[in-house]
Amino acid sequence: MTSELTTGLELRREWQVGPSHLYNPTDIAGREVLSSPSMIMEMETTCALLAKSSLPGTQTTVGFHVDVKHIAPAKAGATITTFARLDTIDGRKLTFHVEAKEGDRVVGTGRHRRAIVNIDELR
Repeated sequence: MTSELTTGLELRREWQVGPSHLYNPTDIAGREVLSSPSMIMEMETTCALLAKSSLPGTQTTVGFHVDVKHIAPAKAGATITTFARLDTIDGRKLTFHVEAKEGDRVVGTGRHRRAIVNIDELR
C-alpha cells in the first residue's frame, strides 16, 4: 500500500558487513573493514526504499548527490543499522539525512539527495 510522500518519514535497515562490503587499506590479512562505497550504497538503498514505499508504482527515485562522512571502521560480520529520514521535498528533489551505526557507535553520517522520476524514463 502506498501513502503520500511527506517530510519526516524514516526508515531503518539492519544488515551485516559481508565480503562484498570490505576493503583492506593495509593489505594485511584480517584487517578488512567496511568500504566507504559499500556504506554509501547501503545508505542510498535505505533512502530509495523509503521513497518507493510512498510513491505510485509508476515512479521511483535516482540518486544524484551524496555528502557523507565515513567516521569509524566496521569489521567483517558487524551488524550495521542504516537510518534515513526525509528532510525536504523540493518538487521532484528529495533530501535525506542518513546515518550508519554499529550499535550506538556512528560509522557514517551525512546527506543524500534523490530525484523522483517516472519509471518509463529509465529505458
